[in-house]
Amino acid sequence: MKSESERFQEAFDHIMRWYRSDGQKPLSPPLEARRLRWVAAREYIVLYKPLTDSEIVKYLAKTYGISEPQAWRDVRDTKRFFATMEAVDKEFDKIMLIAQIKDLRTKAILLEDYKTAAKCDENLIKLGHFDQPGEGGPAGKTIVLSIDFNPARIGAKPIPNLQQMVEKFIGERARRELMIDDTDFEAVS
Repeated sequence: MKSESERFQEAFDHIMRWYRSDGQKPLSPPLEARRLRWVAAREYIVLYKPLTDSEIVKYLAKTYGISEPQAWRDVRDTKRFFATMEAVDKEFDKIMLIAQIKDLRTKAILLEDYKTAAKCDENLIKLGHFDQPGEGGPAGKTIVLSIDFNPARIGAKPIPNLQQMVEKFIGERARRELMIDDTDFEAVS
């Protein structure tokens, strides 16, 4: 006699082949009934977001007229089956969670529930890893600013008598100050 895990694997393989063939390879009536219960359980989970699995079990037992132990197996198998079919996109889930927390925070502030708003802020800080040193912010960058009066460096045509024109506008002393090269660099952390 096969174990429950082996029976699940066998059903999983047949149903996956059915999905990959776009329904061209027919399923046996018991497997088709099982697949329909799995789909119904998943839809119930997505639509109603039950707090416990027992709610899903009651729904399956009532709707499909199956025993409670069979409904428990179907709930467990539903989670195993769809967990492998639907890859988790953690970044998308994180973005959605952040949006929900921000929405909750806005509602809390409108209701003057500042304790909830503070908890929302705390969760946003944790999600962004802003509470951990060295993470969450942009990395330190060193910017080297070099002022040069040569327009050819940026792809422009050379300007005749440029030095004289600059001296005329800003004066010789200011031009010299702008031409100073800073060679001391400090580490940016």
